[in-house]
Amino acid sequence: MRRPRTPGPADRRRTHHLRRWIAGSAALVLAGTAVVVAPPQATLATWSDSEHGRGSLQAGTVSPPTNLRCTAGLATPPTFTWDLPVGGLTRSGFTWSLSGGFSGGGTLGPAVTTVTIPGGLLTIGSGTFNLSANGPGGWTSTPTTGTVSMLTALLYSCSVP
Repeated sequence: MRRPRTPGPADRRRTHHLRRWIAGSAALVLAGTAVVVAPPQATLATWSDSEHGRGSLQAGTVSPPTNLRCTAGLATPPTFTWDLPVGGLTRSGFTWSLSGGFSGGGTLGPAVTTVTIPGGLLTIGSGTFNLSANGPGGWTSTPTTGTVSMLTALLYSCSVP
């Protein structure tokens, strides 16, 4: 059985020189190709268009509900009533919410003019009723507010500034 020959230092130098010669030759070929390729030619382009456009933009607002009023009493949870907004962008509905000492809320249709706050949303204390009109694109009106109170488990009150 014959033992395989391990390359010596002279063989490694020869292989290294051969690799360097191949890399240098490839670099010269690539550089020569780049010189031979013609550079891009300059062109003149004209752009003209005889069409004209027109448009108009108009700012809009979502009008808030008006004339907010409320009623409440013994075993009568607060009911808020309002008049539909006049003018402004088209309404898609209303959103109401409670804040302060209470939490809750909901959405109403565009022609609804009343909401009764369920007694289950109220606890003894007071908070704020907020009502906003919803318009296109997620726009909302400034909120109209009122105060809601629960004095005992059966006695409610509300007011509108």
